[in-house]
Amino acid sequence: MLPGALQASPSPADNTVQNPAGAAPGTPKPVGLKPPSEETIFGRDLLRDGFAGTIAFQRASGKGVEITRLSLAGEEISHPGVQCRVDVVADDPIQTRLAGKPNGISRYEVEIAACPFSFDVLEGAVIVTRVPPTCDFPAADCRAVPAGLWGPPGNSFGPDQVKQLERERGHAESSMRTGFHALLAKAGKDKVAIKKMAGEQAGFSSEREVICRNYLGEEVHGFCALRITQARALALQTAFEERTNLQTGSAKTTTKRAVAKQKPVPNLNSDSQQSPQPGSGPH
Repeated sequence: MLPGALQASPSPADNTVQNPAGAAPGTPKPVGLKPPSEETIFGRDLLRDGFAGTIAFQRASGKGVEITRLSLAGEEISHPGVQCRVDVVADDPIQTRLAGKPNGISRYEVEIAACPFSFDVLEGAVIVTRVPPTCDFPAADCRAVPAGLWGPPGNSFGPDQVKQLERERGHAESSMRTGFHALLAKAGKDKVAIKKMAGEQAGFSSEREVICRNYLGEEVHGFCALRITQARALALQTAFEERTNLQTGSAKTTTKRAVAKQKPVPNLNSDSQQSPQPGSGPH
């Protein structure tokens, strides 16, 4: 088990019993996490799984992000199992495009003809996503693998850093649980939503294990598990905020409709009622 996988996620039944809507005084809320800054990835070499390939970033003109170095590791197409490496060379830094914050974290898209991918910015790391996860470079006889967590070399963490990461993992796990409970409470009696949330949370530990199992020295420092857990906590917080905004919008619409119904109906006969009665006019 990875260092970040401290315990199994609570079952749907446990959470629906412990967190019924309105059961406890006050509504549970996430702890108020802030998304990682792009500044944490500038000026350093990040390696996939802490040992393979290299990616480096810098601030572009304005507030953009550029890739200044990209080297992808993989296996030879003609000889699977034999390692290879492809250096993506460009005359200028490779541009990226901000694609929003779908899970509370900045996401950028990279349009490389042979290997387009996207990455989410974590603290001092990025997680690259691509479907399929590999890219073929026939001229180099290399099937590269960009997908995965890119971070510091796995053998670069000293004893003090390992202790600090361990403390941070405890905070991250706590923030994730708090965010999950808050999201469940916000769902109220929506059984379909609750089932979906519980299923996603139950599967998180195994997903984290798959992402982090090959990170160099992960069993010692747990860096990958920490960053993935922090990302999960932010995703839960974002889902909570989105559901809150949706409910608030619906409540405002309902209120406006109720107010409209309460407005007095105009008296269409007011003019005739105010007309002088026969015989009451001046003589």
